[in-house]
Amino acid sequence: MALISIRSRACLASPVILAPERYDPRRKLDTQGDEVIELGEIVISFRKMVQPSTEIGECLVLDTSDIREGIVIGRKRPVMGIKIGSAKKEVIAGDVIISRLRPYLRQVAFVDKEIPNTQNTRILCSTEFFVLRPIDDRPIAFLVPFLLSSKIQEVLKASQEGGHYPRFIESALLTLPIPKKLLSERETISEVIKNSIHLYRASEQAIADMVTESDDALS
Repeated sequence: MALISIRSRACLASPVILAPERYDPRRKLDTQGDEVIELGEIVISFRKMVQPSTEIGECLVLDTSDIREGIVIGRKRPVMGIKIGSAKKEVIAGDVIISRLRPYLRQVAFVDKEIPNTQNTRILCSTEFFVLRPIDDRPIAFLVPFLLSSKIQEVLKASQEGGHYPRFIESALLTLPIPKKLLSERETISEVIKNSIHLYRASEQAIADMVTESDDALS
């Protein structure tokens, strides 16, 4: 069934954006009667760019294929800064990253301190990611299940713009409404997420150790 959204010229997004997907009514959640705050009130979208250089040392570069369902996966090896290929965004432990490309792939992750091969190594990510960083010292790992929830995923899906490799824009992300009830539980939920990722890292390491033993047995 067709969706129709009528806007006057005065209500068009600046500078007079006519793309119909910008006005898709599914981009807005019905939060009437709910106490909410916007995501942009508790995080910033961090945009520090790092260019290829011999002076930045070793870097672990996260691509969209390295992120899924809340976790940074894989055991990539660092590369020297001159070999990162193109400009990347800087990431630190405690950030939450989300790909603006193809939200259905659920490429959202909490950047934990136990990512393999990151000790004394700078972490960078593709510019396809938005890097969310808390505006204060409170944890934001609770945003992972929030961003992966079905209603938010539908909003992000409806927010995609562009004909070739459609993406959602930053404002669509930062204006997502967070229920204050969920916000009041951020520490508890964040701790659950951190503990769950810690268990994943232990499993990841155990499998890696078994692979090493198999290599040794075959040599």
